[in-house]
Parts: sequence; C-alpha cells; structure tokens
Amino acid sequence: MEKKYVNMILMKAKVCEIFYSLQLEGSMLGYPAVFVRFSGCNLNCKFCDTKYAFNDYEIMSLLQVSKAICNYNCKRIIFTGGEPLLNASFIKCLIDELGSKYDFFLETNGTIWVDFASKFKHIVVSPKFDNLNFDVLKKYSLQNNVEFKVLVENPDSLKQIEDFLKSLNINSATLQPIYFPDEPLNQFLERTRNIIEAFKQSKLTNKDVRLIIQNHKIIYEKQRGV
Repeated sequence: MEKKYVNMILMKAKVCEIFYSLQLEGSMLGYPAVFVRFSGCNLNCKFCDTKYAFNDYEIMSLLQVSKAICNYNCKRIIFTGGEPLLNASFIKCLIDELGSKYDFFLETNGTIWVDFASKFKHIVVSPKFDNLNFDVLKKYSLQNNVEFKVLVENPDSLKQIEDFLKSLNINSATLQPIYFPDEPLNQFLERTRNIIEAFKQSKLTNKDVRLIIQNHKIIYEKQRGV
C-alpha cells in the first residue's frame, strides 16, 4: 500500500460538520462554498455562536474528509471552527491532496500562524480583543490574501477598533456587529442600528473599512449545516 494512501487513512481530525452553503459574511459575501468546520478552539469567547463545535464532532480521516468535499460540485473550500488551525497539519495535507482543482479559504482567530498561509486564496482573521497575539497578527497583516474581520459589541467599541487597526497599520477591514447567543432579534437589530449610526460619525469612514451584519444568523437563526 502506498505511503500516501496510508497517510490519507491514518491522519485524522475532529470534524464537527461539512456542509454546502453561501458565505454570508465578509468580502466573500454571496459566494457558494463547502464549509469544513473543525471541533475545538483555543479560546472561549462569551459571544461564540458555534460552541456546539467544542464537543460535537466525528473523528474523520483525510480520505473521509476529501470524499465528503468531493461530493459537492463546488470549488471553494472554507476551513472554519472553532479554531481550524489547531489542525494545521491535517489542513495542509488536505490542500496538498486536493490540489489546484479547488480554492481554499480560512477563517481564524489570529492566534496561530502557519508557514503555508500563501496556499489559501483568502484568509479571514477575526481577532478577539481579550486574546490578542500581536506577533501573529503582525504576520497576517503583511499578507496580501488576508482580510481582518473585527467584531463590534457596541458603539463605544469603535474607538478601540480604530486604535487596534492603527497599532498594526491595517488600512482595510470589515466590521461585524456581534449577534450574541440567545439575543432577541429586535434587540440585536436596535444595537446594530446604533452601531451603524456611530460608525457613520467615526474616523473609520475615511478608511477602507466597511460594516456588514451577520446575515446568516438573521436568515437561518440557529439552524446548522445551511
């Protein structure tokens, strides 16, 4: 049995779900993609909307994940979590196996750096202010394929975001109001309206910074795999 095939069987990861949907956040808004959601995270954010990914998973081999991806007629593959880069070696091997037939995308919290970052067509780095790793974030900020997506809790958060972007010399970013778990929709929308009005008056409007709401949670609420 060839070594490559053996590795495809033996290398495994905790995978929460694999599904086909539209990307409804960030600069990839509207594009169909296959999402590979890994289980586990190195953070524990109070506003996390995928806490189910911490303990809900299936142990899958490279071969199983590869076959699951190939079941969909879609060339865009998004690795998400949790924190997908806890499975960096697995992801790198999967990219090498699937090759140029696909475009690969990554969603990460920006606490882990990998030397194969250039293999991704696009990386969304969503830093969490309670757990910033400036050494890693600086490396991401120097890449041409990286989009910073910064979560906004309330209008007062905008000044902190402005200072953060300035500290890393980041000139382009996407802002996204946080939709807290179990938060009533009308409350989220009111808070979002307040954030929008504050954003319109902030210094961020003179930069390459835009604000996009979390469309998926509004359209599908708590449904998974859609």
